[in-house]
Amino acid sequence: MKKKTSGINKWLISFVVFALVAGACWAIFSGICQHINKDNLDKAQTAAQKYSLSLELLARDMVTDTGRMADVARQQRANDGWFMSAAQSIAKQNTNILGIQYSPLGRPPVVYPAGFSFGGDSGLAPAFTKMQDAAIIGDGSPQVLSPVKLQSGTQGVIAMTPVFLYNNRTQNFDYLGNVALVMKLPEAIQDKALQEIQDAGYNYAIYGNNGTLEQDGLVARSEGDLDENAAEASAKVPGGHWQVKLSVMDSWAKSAQTMGILISLVIGAILGGLTLWGLSARQRRAVSRRALMTDSLTQIGNKRSLQEYLAGMCHQLKAHFVVACMDIDNLKDFNKNYGRDTGDAVLKEVARRVGSCLKDDDRLFRLGEDTFVAVIDNESLEGVSRRLEEIRQKVSMSFEYGDLKLRTYIDVGCAAFPMDARKPNELVKIADQRMNVKKGNVFPEGTDWLGEDDAQETSAGKEAPGEKGTDE
Repeated sequence: MKKKTSGINKWLISFVVFALVAGACWAIFSGICQHINKDNLDKAQTAAQKYSLSLELLARDMVTDTGRMADVARQQRANDGWFMSAAQSIAKQNTNILGIQYSPLGRPPVVYPAGFSFGGDSGLAPAFTKMQDAAIIGDGSPQVLSPVKLQSGTQGVIAMTPVFLYNNRTQNFDYLGNVALVMKLPEAIQDKALQEIQDAGYNYAIYGNNGTLEQDGLVARSEGDLDENAAEASAKVPGGHWQVKLSVMDSWAKSAQTMGILISLVIGAILGGLTLWGLSARQRRAVSRRALMTDSLTQIGNKRSLQEYLAGMCHQLKAHFVVACMDIDNLKDFNKNYGRDTGDAVLKEVARRVGSCLKDDDRLFRLGEDTFVAVIDNESLEGVSRRLEEIRQKVSMSFEYGDLKLRTYIDVGCAAFPMDARKPNELVKIADQRMNVKKGNVFPEGTDWLGEDDAQETSAGKEAPGEKGTDE
C-alpha cells in the first residue's frame, strides 16, 4: 500500500510540475506576444495618423483650387469668360483633374474640357446633384466627396465650393452657383501608394465619407484581413472625413497563441518528465538502500544498518540506551536435523517475537547467522531487564512449522550507553562478550547500575541445553 501511495505521489508531483511550468511558460509567452502586438499596434496607429494627415492635405489642395475659382466667380458674377483660362491653368498644375465645371445660377454651366459634364455622366450626376442641394442650403463651406465611380468605371473625388455673395439690402448671402471639379483618386490612395503601405507590412482599408449618398464608402482595401483591434485614424476633409484602418500583417505574435500553447505544453512535459524520472530514480535509490540495509530473510535491519543507527544514536548523545545482543541456541542443530528451511523459519519467528516485545522507539537488527541486536531506547535498566525477560519467555514458547513443533531459546548480553561505552562498535562488542562469557547473565555481576534481585531474575527460567530442540 505504501509503495502504491508513493507511486501516486510521484505522478501527482510530476503533474503539478508540468501544470506549473506549462502555465508559467504560457504566461511569459503570452506576455511577450501582447507586448509585441501592442508595439505593432502603436506603430500602426502612428502610420495611420501619418497617412490620414496626407489625405487631409490632398483634400485641402482640391478645395483650394475650387476656392480660387469661386473667388473669381464672385468678382465676375455676370461674366463667365474668365472660366476657361482659369480652368486650363489649374488643370496644367494637376494632371489628375478629369474635369472642372462652373454652374452659375440661372445660366448654363461652363465646363473644361469641352464636352465634359457632371450632369451628363451617369456616375457623377447623382452625387453632383446632391452636393449642389447641400451647397444651396449650406453655410458656404466647401465639400469633398469620395469615392465616386464615373461612367467610365474610374473612381474619382468631387470637390465643390459654393459661390455666395453678401446682399447688403437683405443682409443675407445670395447663392450664385458653385465651382466643382472631379479628379482621379489622389496619389495617396492610388495603387502605388497603397502598395507602399503593404510593403511597410500593413493591411489597410480606406473609407470615404459619402454623406447621404447611397454608395459604398470603401475607397480601397488590401487583400489581407484587418484585425479586430486595427489602428484607426480619421482624416478631416471639407464636408466630412475619410477613415483609415491599418493592421500589421504576418506578425508571428498575432498568430502565436496555438504555437505558444504547444511550446508551453512541451516545456511543461519535459520538466514534468524530468521530475518523474528524478523521483523514480530517487525511489529506486531508496529501495536499493533499503535492500542494502535490510536482512533479506527477516526483513529487519542488518549489520550495516545497525552500525549506521548506533552511530546516529551516539552522535545525538542520548541520555541513555541499551544494546542487547541475543543468540539463538542450537540453530545449527535445526539446520542439520530438519534442513535450512526449518532454520530460516526459526530465525523469522524469533525476529517476529522479539520485535513484538519492543516499543516503537526501539529497533531490532540481525547481526549474523543466529545473532540479533536490539537497541532499547530511553528506559530504565530495571525496565530493560523485565523487557528482556519477556522476550526470552516469548521466544521459548513453541510454534508449529509444518508437521514439526519447534522451540528454541536465546542467550542475552547487554551494554549501556554511556555507562559502558560511547562508541557503537564497543557497545556491541561488550554486549556480545557478556552474552558469551556467562550464558544466561544479561548484565555483569557486581555492576553498580543493576540491583542484585534484578540480576537473579534475568538469569532465571533457563532450561538445560539438553532440553532444547523440538517437541515431538
